[in-house]
Amino acid sequence: MADLYALDLAFDLLDTTPDDVLAEVRRQLTSPDGLLSTRGPAWRVGGMLVGEFGPGERGGWALTARQEIHAELLPDLEDLLMLLAPHIRPPGPVGRLRFYEHESPDLLVLREGRVVQLALDRR
Repeated sequence: MADLYALDLAFDLLDTTPDDVLAEVRRQLTSPDGLLSTRGPAWRVGGMLVGEFGPGERGGWALTARQEIHAELLPDLEDLLMLLAPHIRPPGPVGRLRFYEHESPDLLVLREGRVVQLALDRR
């Protein structure tokens, strides 16, 4: 059994985002060990794995990524989202996280300066 998750992120970063934070986003998208760097067909969650980062429509920066991540990388994802949270243009959802065997995802939402995971009731 694989402990894989489908991760979808889509949000804007403020134009005041520090250069070191922007550099970390770029590293995560381009480094072979980056959380957002895999491209091509997904192994278990279906679809394609992508990552795009560039100037946003309203200024600042826009990030969109779809990745397949292993459960052991969830703490690294949490660290990345904690780094980005103060710079995300509010309000609202920033992404979704779905265990590959579940039909519905948990929402990742910016609340009070933090990204929190809102789990759906799966009874």
